[in-house]
Order: sequence, then C-alpha cells, then structure tokens
Amino acid sequence: MLAPIQLGMSDQNPKQATGGQGQRIEQLEHAAGYAERHIDLLSGEVAEINKAMSEMQTRLNRLESRLVDLHERVNDDPGNVPPPHSAGPDVPREPL
Repeated sequence: MLAPIQLGMSDQNPKQATGGQGQRIEQLEHAAGYAERHIDLLSGEVAEINKAMSEMQTRLNRLESRLVDLHERVNDDPGNVPPPHSAGPDVPREPL
C-alpha cells in the first residue's frame, strides 16, 4: 500500500526532502498508473453495460408493441355470437 501523502515538508532537512520527493514522485507515478489501468477497465465495463442496456431496450420496445397488438385484438368486438355450448344442431353458429 502507498504511504500517506505528506504535504508539509518544512520540518525536514532540504537534502532529505529531495530524496523523499524522488521516492514520493515514484509512488505517485505508480498510483497514477494503477488509476489509469482501473479507469480503462471500468470504461470497458461501462461500454459493455451500455451495449446490454441498448439491446434490452430494443427487446422491451418489441415486446411492448406485441402486447399492444394483442391487447387491440382482444378488445375487438367479436359481435353477438351465441356460446358454442348453447347452440344445438339446428341453431347456426354465425353472429345474430
């Protein structure tokens, strides 16, 4: 794990601060490299999630249109047709 950042170096000897700064710069470069790698990984994951969401939205739109079509067909008035069980052999099964 990285050492905590020390902002104030006024209490240190200037020669020690220079050596410490080099080590600190190296630590910051490593941290920046790790951060950049994680940013790239997360960007790829976000792109995959966006693609999946787009596909799901397309599927949802298709399902919605199918449901609307089915609902319209169910709500169509079938006319005044006697139920099949009430019609005898001499009663026509056509709308009245």
